[in-house]
Amino acid sequence: MMSLHNEKLHRLLDAFNEGADQVLRLFDEKAIVEYPYAPALGLPGTLDMAAYHRHLTNILSRMPDIIFSNIRIYPTSEENTLWAEFHGETFIPPANAKYEQDYVVKAVFKDEKFIHYREYWNVAPILKSLSGNDAIKTTLV
Repeated sequence: MMSLHNEKLHRLLDAFNEGADQVLRLFDEKAIVEYPYAPALGLPGTLDMAAYHRHLTNILSRMPDIIFSNIRIYPTSEENTLWAEFHGETFIPPANAKYEQDYVVKAVFKDEKFIHYREYWNVAPILKSLSGNDAIKTTLV
């Protein structure tokens, strides 16, 4: 079962470079996505699938060719749950500003789809990218 979850996480990371529709195919229609640190930036911390689709449509088109590395997936004693860490980086056009982030994710699956996805990230790289760069500001909102 765990290898299936590992495969789903890798597929999700690949889908981020394929667009919002490809990402949403991996989620249950009633899934919830949480970004616990987003409210510190004035952004919503919890998204249903409609809001997540809007968010992804906006952000992924402005963050091409995200490279994920250092992917580590940790088994848990909770059935259908995994914890993972990974690094992501991209250049955000038109400013060509480099954006790097380290993520920690808790994912819960139901019927082989994501039903709950909680993504932790550091606000400092976002704030660094945002400082004085209006092109990037509109990317993350």
